Amino acid sequence: MKTNFTFAAIILFAAAFFTSCQTQNVASRFTSKYAKANAGKVYAQSSETVELGYAMLALTDFAQNDTNIVDHNSDYYAEVMNKFASFKNSKGVQQLNAQLSRNPGLAKSYVEGLYAFQMNNGRFGLKADYRIDLNKIDFKRYGALLENFYKEAAFHSFYMQHEGMYNGMVAKANNEFTLAAAQKTVNAQGYHIVVSPLAKGTTTMAIKGHAYTEGVIFAGIQAEKTQNTPAQVLASRE
Repeated sequence: MKTNFTFAAIILFAAAFFTSCQTQNVASRFTSKYAKANAGKVYAQSSETVELGYAMLALTDFAQNDTNIVDHNSDYYAEVMNKFASFKNSKGVQQLNAQLSRNPGLAKSYVEGLYAFQMNNGRFGLKADYRIDLNKIDFKRYGALLENFYKEAAFHSFYMQHEGMYNGMVAKANNEFTLAAAQKTVNAQGYHIVVSPLAKGTTTMAIKGHAYTEGVIFAGIQAEKTQNTPAQVLASRE
């Protein structure tokens, strides 16, 4: 069934999990070249690293008990929980669960921090344009745990199997988030929209540089169901 997605709905859900504010969870290394290339533009994207981090978060008892953390109401969530159920007791999931259970506010730091990273040939690494040293989450430790989860759970295969779904969400975000619409959510010069079927509601952060501020919008867009190919179905059963 097709789900209507409107900017008004984004605003309605904006306060569901995190609040909009300038953040130190991700700091900048923006160059003048980067600022010039991104100013006045809106880029929507699906991030394998954010999706990986959300999957590990979804497996925690913390996220299962608090429905404001991860969207539980989708076939995709059920698929994630079923596919990676055997990793619920993995070191990464258990350590993340323990830390967030002690300090629930760190869920914001964790999700926002994921934006600054990328997967490169199976390695979890920091993007060149960002710093993470002020984040309250120790991503040096969690980076290794996420990298292990990525390899042991064959997460890349799962991510590629759902590429059509993610691309559909990116297309929706590109359609809804004009520059004027994005400017209503957070004050910045350029915007990156990050979509994830596990995101609950819509949250924002501002990454401030010397002469350029980047607005990041984590958009909780309900994905349309996609028909897996026979090869994808077989791969999901391995």
